[in-house]
Amino acid sequence: MIRAHVDEAQLAEAWTASGGRSLTDPAVPVPARLVQGVLETIAELDRHGAELARDFAGSGLGVIAMKAAASGLPASGRISSGGATRLLETADGWVALSMPRNGDHDLVPAWLQIEGAVDDVWRVVTEEVRGRSCAVLVERAALLGLACTEVGEAAARTTPAIPLTGGSAPPFRLKDATVVNLASLWAGPLAATVLGRLGARVITVESTTRLDGGRAVPPFFAAVHEGHEFVTVDLGSASGVEVLRSLLLRADVVIEGSRPRAMSQLGINAMELVANGPRVWMSITAHGRRLPHGVRIGYGDDAAAAGGLVGWVDGGPVFIADAVADPITALTVASVANRLAATGGRWVVDVALSRVAAALAPQPNAAIPKRWAPKRSSVSRSM
Repeated sequence: MIRAHVDEAQLAEAWTASGGRSLTDPAVPVPARLVQGVLETIAELDRHGAELARDFAGSGLGVIAMKAAASGLPASGRISSGGATRLLETADGWVALSMPRNGDHDLVPAWLQIEGAVDDVWRVVTEEVRGRSCAVLVERAALLGLACTEVGEAAARTTPAIPLTGGSAPPFRLKDATVVNLASLWAGPLAATVLGRLGARVITVESTTRLDGGRAVPPFFAAVHEGHEFVTVDLGSASGVEVLRSLLLRADVVIEGSRPRAMSQLGINAMELVANGPRVWMSITAHGRRLPHGVRIGYGDDAAAAGGLVGWVDGGPVFIADAVADPITALTVASVANRLAATGGRWVVDVALSRVAAALAPQPNAAIPKRWAPKRSSVSRSM
């Protein structure tokens, strides 16, 4: 639950100082629940020594704008700051579609069931989805491995972190702990960095055949991997998988950002490993580990839209800041891992970007046109 009320002027000041306002359409009001919730989590982590408010503007809220600042990204609108995600009107609502990878555009004809080559992909997509339902578009995208969400689809799923018990174990101190990070890009690495700020040793593992895509922006990569040690492993070989397994068994905390089947293909089962190895396993996915959501991919912008963490301008949604579900998920992961270390036990924790976004989205139906207002249960927050 959100506990302490923060004055609206203070929220607005933090939002402006953080860079969030400059990355968002000026017609969007201050996202008060987002700002207040993030500031609370930062304050909690700082009480344990993270010092985020010292190093990031806006009392630490500037962590949400760190990628845009490092990359020189423009403000978002219906096109994300990074340019790879767009909000598109459909026959019955809005979807967010992300296509950041080589090959994503090639999947568009199959997704839309149209024939022939597509020259201007976004033009065709924008025109075609107007005649399709959100449900059909999201379902077909999931089958093809495209990141597509309906705006507000996860609005009722407001439990960001779902802990699954894996046995008993005494509490431990992060100052004496080893964190192994298997996640790439933003949410997982930043979460590991925050745990490093709390005193943990952090080891990031990369595949020899698939290095972290965040390396494309060296200043951002360096910032989000502050203090990490790096190990590169050939996950295509049996010996490489054994090296990985050995690292995981010696870890206290594991952070990974893969769909469950990716770990299964390596013969790695999180629940089995936590029985005798790491005591806290933080699993970050776009929409959760369980089916049908566990097979879906997603990124910070489309996951935020799924949670309803958007602004509304001229009758339609616009993005808030830059891939905002990523940094707020990182803070959630760090906060939960810190609490579980102090609590004790063995845990696999299911953390979904879209659920974290839903927990910090505007109150139900606030500023949302009635036509697209999702049906939601009462909203609470647990970070």
